[in-house]
Amino acid sequence: MILTKSQGERLTRMIAAMRPDFESNGIARILQKANQNEGIPAHDMNHAIRAAAHYTTQLAPDGSHAKHTPAMYPATGQHWDQTAPTGSRHKRHQEPPCEEHPTYDARTCACCWADIKLGERPENMLGKRIHAEGKPNAFGAQAVKQALQALKSPEHGEEYLPQQPGA
Repeated sequence: MILTKSQGERLTRMIAAMRPDFESNGIARILQKANQNEGIPAHDMNHAIRAAAHYTTQLAPDGSHAKHTPAMYPATGQHWDQTAPTGSRHKRHQEPPCEEHPTYDARTCACCWADIKLGERPENMLGKRIHAEGKPNAFGAQAVKQALQALKSPEHGEEYLPQQPGA
């Protein structure tokens, strides 16, 4: 969709209102550049507004804003696909799936990010398989075994097992 001047100005003001940390001039330049190419992958102006709200309010696993710049708003992405009206023929996002968690995009896999935050996956392995196919999370299982070993009673050398209620 090629934006009219009025649509571009309104969209710029809306995005700036949703994310004051995005510079208005930067948003306008990004939308103008998109207009000089193929436009934005919106079905209509309502779709563009919904996608802007999704893009600007998307959160990272740690609760901070996932997007730190408006630069990727005009590019295809989940913000367009998830806000498209039924039957829309907008240009769809074609991100490869995560090798280990195929229901997520490789570049933004929430499961991989959780593993990274827990120290179980190096950041350069985001979206890539680190465990043999079909095998459980061996690293996580090893961490649990080590934690249980650390809970051994120093007096008896026996594993500490919490008391069951009523036992």
